[in-house]
Amino acid sequence: MNKNAATQLHIYSTFFVLAGFVLNRGVFLLFLAEKGMSVTEIALYQALFNIATVVLELPTGLIGDFFGKKFSIQVGVLLLFFHTAGMLLLSGPFLVVLSLVEALAYSLQSGSEQALLYEIARNAGQGERFLTINARLLAAQSIATGMAIVLGSFIAQVSWSALYVCVSVFYLLQLFLLYPIERTEATRSESSEKGRFDAAKMFRRETWRVGESAFAVLLLLIGTSMLDGFYGSYYNLNQLVFDAFDAPVSIIGIFFGASYAVNATAYIAADFFSLRFGKRNTMLGSMLIEAGLFMILPWFASNPLCLFGLSMVLCFLPEVVYITSENLIQDAIADDLRATILSVASLVRALFSAVFFSIFGHVLGLYPIQIALGIIGAIAIAITAVVSLKMVGIQVSKN
Repeated sequence: MNKNAATQLHIYSTFFVLAGFVLNRGVFLLFLAEKGMSVTEIALYQALFNIATVVLELPTGLIGDFFGKKFSIQVGVLLLFFHTAGMLLLSGPFLVVLSLVEALAYSLQSGSEQALLYEIARNAGQGERFLTINARLLAAQSIATGMAIVLGSFIAQVSWSALYVCVSVFYLLQLFLLYPIERTEATRSESSEKGRFDAAKMFRRETWRVGESAFAVLLLLIGTSMLDGFYGSYYNLNQLVFDAFDAPVSIIGIFFGASYAVNATAYIAADFFSLRFGKRNTMLGSMLIEAGLFMILPWFASNPLCLFGLSMVLCFLPEVVYITSENLIQDAIADDLRATILSVASLVRALFSAVFFSIFGHVLGLYPIQIALGIIGAIAIAITAVVSLKMVGIQVSKN
């Protein structure tokens, strides 16, 4: 292993974990209320953020591939620093405008972070171990996020200003860690021309290193991203489901806090099962088991404790699907548009998450909890069946 490349991997791994240590993640909406924003203004902030994220995903992915993934991430972190400072210094309608800055910042990082990690790992001679490396880093990041949420809530009780100053310091630390990271040498697709950037390459077979399976891998990306959007919507819906049982806010908080530990376990488990059964089989198996659990979901609606436990499992398996499918996609694409293609996955995920959450909220408002969960389960089975049938024939990797 190249010593410098190994050092780069260690430094970037530290940055990757630290990026999850966002102290204000669990209380930022409360801070907006503290700043005097009404519920309507807070809702507008979230709506603008979600819309802007979807709109900006593809353009920012192209920026990462054209100007460099490190550059894209650095600009994203710098914008988050300015966003945090703005949250402290500004008030009123200006805070709503900051949602656009935040959306741009996260969009600049979304595709580039994973793309750069893959390329650094490959350059360090660890390409074959990317799933293991990614699993461990995502697990560590999930734990860091959970710890940050708890610590941030305690700091907020003392001083909101102190909380946001601490958040700003962590963004500066991230920029410091990114500085020594060198721009990776990209593996170009056969259609690449030196010095020329062509977004249309994403639709050419040569960009996808699997050749004849290019269309199948594109289906994998769209299908699993759509499914991940469904899973994410149900995850957020748990707040309303538990509220329907009059669950205390503390119990709901425990569920979402514990979910980060569940995520960390899922990433490690994905690596364990992939080494034994292969990545594709692990992904398909998790999807089918998840669909089966959604099938029995209505029968647990009468028992809040059982529903709590089942919902934990329903949070576990999607993370296995996410990390294995992403690894298959990373293996299948060249570097020309790696950040862009991963941004497309984020875009599809965000779009379907918004669509499914709207559907779920409508269903939950119209029907009793047991019938509503039955309808959601039926949707889960239908989507999984379609995606699974498309995935069975994919031969993107022997693993």
